[in-house]
Amino acid sequence: MRIILLFSFMLFKCLDSSAQEFKVDAAYAYMYSSQLDKAIQSYNFTRPILTEKQPLLTNGLNTSISTIFRSENHFKHGINFSYAYFRSWAENKNFSNQLNLHIVNLGYLLHYENPEKCKGLYSDLIVSVTSCLLYRAVNEELFVYDETLSKAFGIGGNVQLKFGYSFKLRNNSFLSPFLSFAYTPYLFSPNNEAVINQTKGLVCKNWTEILTAQCGLTFHLKK
Repeated sequence: MRIILLFSFMLFKCLDSSAQEFKVDAAYAYMYSSQLDKAIQSYNFTRPILTEKQPLLTNGLNTSISTIFRSENHFKHGINFSYAYFRSWAENKNFSNQLNLHIVNLGYLLHYENPEKCKGLYSDLIVSVTSCLLYRAVNEELFVYDETLSKAFGIGGNVQLKFGYSFKLRNNSFLSPFLSFAYTPYLFSPNNEAVINQTKGLVCKNWTEILTAQCGLTFHLKK
């Protein structure tokens, strides 16, 4: 994940001179992952004494930056980098359990906008490499299992479709509300079950698919 972050920073720095538009957005994200849900549900089932069950990893926050290259066409190419954070927290007597999921995407962006036909309306298709990190904290301390910090890394691919409508603020700056939907058909992360439930291969596969939906705001700066 550190390599992706460093590579993304260097890439955006190198492409700065050829950019026509920069976009920064923030959004609420809803996620569905069948295998993560199974692991958490198994955790709750095997611990009937818990008064507060562990919530599923469904609600989170997402932020991203994009750069779009210069072009006279309605279709434009670009680069997108995004980061999402999902948290599940439950507190019981003398015991708190927290799951933290970080997801990073770096990918190619295809931007479509036709002011002559639909002024302000635009769409983005983003195809990304995705990486994730899942770890657990017990009583606000990182959980250690078998004398090793309990964490799970994952890697896969992601496709996202985004729709927005931009309003001019002043000069070359714009603001747009947006909706987006994303699908990760295959995320290889064999240790998710071990982090959540201290078992491996009992209830989950070593990979999962992920569906996400987002709604938020984008700030545009056009050169």
